[in-house]
Amino acid sequence: MRRERMAAAAAAAVLLGTGLAVASPASAAADDPADPAAPGAVALDDAVLRWGVNHETSNRAHAPDTFNFLSAGLVPDPGRGGTTLPRSRWEQRAGAVEVQKWSGTRWRAATWEGLSTDAAGKPLGSPSSGSTSGLRFTIGSGEGWVNPAAGTARVAWDGDVTVLYYSGMSMFHVSDPVLDVADGRGTLTATVRGYASSIDDPGSWAPVPAASVTLADLPDVDLGDGSATGVIAQPAYLGVTSDVAGQVTDSEWAGAFPRSFVAYQDRLGTAPFWFSTGSATDRFKVPLPLSVSYDAAADDPGPTPTQPPTQPPITNPTVDPPSPTATPTATPSSPPVAPAVPAPVAPTPAVAPPAAVVPSAPAAAAVPTGATAPTAPAALPASTQLVSARPAPAFEEPLPVSPWWVGGGLLLAAALVLLLPDPRRDRVTREKRTP
Repeated sequence: MRRERMAAAAAAAVLLGTGLAVASPASAAADDPADPAAPGAVALDDAVLRWGVNHETSNRAHAPDTFNFLSAGLVPDPGRGGTTLPRSRWEQRAGAVEVQKWSGTRWRAATWEGLSTDAAGKPLGSPSSGSTSGLRFTIGSGEGWVNPAAGTARVAWDGDVTVLYYSGMSMFHVSDPVLDVADGRGTLTATVRGYASSIDDPGSWAPVPAASVTLADLPDVDLGDGSATGVIAQPAYLGVTSDVAGQVTDSEWAGAFPRSFVAYQDRLGTAPFWFSTGSATDRFKVPLPLSVSYDAAADDPGPTPTQPPTQPPITNPTVDPPSPTATPTATPSSPPVAPAVPAPVAPTPAVAPPAAVVPSAPAAAAVPTGATAPTAPAALPASTQLVSARPAPAFEEPLPVSPWWVGGGLLLAAALVLLLPDPRRDRVTREKRTP
């Protein structure tokens, strides 16, 4: 792609040299500050683009033992869906493209093992834990120009990087990015090509034709002065809306990547990875700053990587227990009157003793005029009755002694007397029998 652009520029130069152009190169440059020959423009031939895309691209994926990561070059088409990338097909370097990993103190060449570990070498946690592998891609040998005085720039790179999600179950290629800057705003465009897959049909896999899309909109680009060695820019995301259905726009991390990029991802079946959906990983979708060094020998102008934003802790509201309420007690308006005691009842002659007389109920206490009768205390609710409320047994009087028991005892004694032997009677009987 970059070679084609260079050939077009050469053809334009031939036309200018043959006099077929309407304006001379000098007049065109003077009229167009975006021209590389304009006053103050600086030619570039070894610019370096560095970008980690976002934290989600270095995160653990939701499928077991799968990860999101980058690979240099064009990863070969596996030919079918539901497969993961083997180690033999992953590349750390391909041409001018490299994949690097943040070690906690500096950027180093990424390794296969490092795709699933954090900066300290520990295995990545859950997708929502905030631990990521901290990857980025770099593309060198960028050619173009920058004009700090005019606030314009154009830099093109020749290289390919593959973005793999779910260890390759979903992937797309990014080729030949181009940075354009004018009036303090910029865009990073590229050619993308990927494969359509489906979470509902893991075996589904179909190539999607390549398209030119905007990878990042850069609303605030400061090219600095003539002494600047590079530029840093934050891609737009928060508050950006997408044409694809399913975006959540009322959350803290609501936003989206550029519409042309999201539309292409929708054709691949992976659009929700590139805009807010209300998931716990929305905060990892926000793009990271990108940087451009005007020369490979210059220091990396990019900021020091930071940890992904953490999820705010979930706090449950504290509800104070209700204050205990005192059991209501009756307050009589006047002293209670003692109940009247009934007079004893004299027993009447009878064979059987009279039954016990139950005293009559006490008379109700008199209530003075205008006063309120005292009420009994209200019973506690069942939930507060800590002791079993089994009713006490009723009071029982002793049974009276019946005369029938006395008579029966006398008859039993008489029978025993008749059964006992009488010595005198036995002696008389023996004398009569003696001859």
